[in-house]
Amino acid sequence: MKKPHAPKAPPTVPMQHELSPVTWQGKLKKKPWHYTITAAIPCLDQARETGLVIELLRLQTCRPYMILVDTGSSPRELAKLEKLRADDCELHLLRRNAQQHPCDSIASAMDLAFSIADTPYVFTTHQDCFPRSRHLLQHLMDNIHGLAAIGYRISPRLYQGWETQLGHTATLWSIAEYDRLGATWSLRRAAAILGQGRPANDTHALWQVDTEAAINAVFAQRAAHTAFIGFEENWVRTRDDFIDHPRSLACTRLYFPAQYDKQRALADDAIREATERIRQWRSTGPADPDPRPPA
Repeated sequence: MKKPHAPKAPPTVPMQHELSPVTWQGKLKKKPWHYTITAAIPCLDQARETGLVIELLRLQTCRPYMILVDTGSSPRELAKLEKLRADDCELHLLRRNAQQHPCDSIASAMDLAFSIADTPYVFTTHQDCFPRSRHLLQHLMDNIHGLAAIGYRISPRLYQGWETQLGHTATLWSIAEYDRLGATWSLRRAAAILGQGRPANDTHALWQVDTEAAINAVFAQRAAHTAFIGFEENWVRTRDDFIDHPRSLACTRLYFPAQYDKQRALADDAIREATERIRQWRSTGPADPDPRPPA
C-alpha cells in the first residue's frame, strides 16, 4: 500500500510591505500625488481643442496633473486623443452600450476622475474651455479656503434653484470636503436625492437632472459653502479675464445641429486666440518653476 503524498506547502506570498513600491506605484519619478491639482476633462471628439486646453493648463503658474475620460469619440478622433497621453496626462475610455440621460456619460466620467484623483483639489473643465489667465488655477486655490468648491455658475436650466449651483466649466473642488460630504456625480443618485424617476420610466425626469445635479444636491443637503468667480449663458461665448469658452460645441453637434455652425465659428475664433496665447506664454518661460517631486 502506497503512502499518501504529503501535502505540498503553500507557495510563499510576499507581504505587501515586502513588495517594491514600483510594483503598484509605477515608474514615474513625479507621481500624480506630487501635484496639488488634478484637472478632470470629459472628452468627446474635439482632439484639437483638447490638446490646446492641455497646453494652456501646463503653462499655468500652478501646473496640474490631468485626467481625460473619453465618452465615445470616433476612432479617428480617439487616435488623436491617444497621442495626448503623457507623464502628466492620463486617458481613460468609457464605453456604454446605452444610457438613460444625455449627460450620464459625462457624470460617470466625473465620478471616475474624482475616484482616482490623488491630489487635494480637482479642477473640472470642458475640453473647449481655454484659460485666458496663467493664474487661473492659483487664483482658485487661493480663494477656496473655507469652501467646498469655487468656480463658474451653471448656465441657466429649466429647473428651479439652478441660480445657486456650480457648473463644471472651470471649477475647483476640495477633495477633503468632497469626501467628507459624501458627494457624487452619479445621475442615478441625483434622481434619488431629488425624488425624480429615471428617464427610461419617467420622461418628465429628463430635464430635472443634469451633469452637476448630484454634486449640487449633496452640497445643498449638507449646506456646503461655495462661491462663484464667473457666470455663463447658453449658446454664448464666455470670454472674461479667466476663460474663453465657446460653450455647447459638442452638445450642439449631437442634439441641436441648427446651432452648430454658429458655435463652430465661435470655437474657431477661440482656437486662434488660444494658439497665439500659448505662443506668447511659452515665449516668456515658466510663470513659476514646476516643483520637483520629493526626494
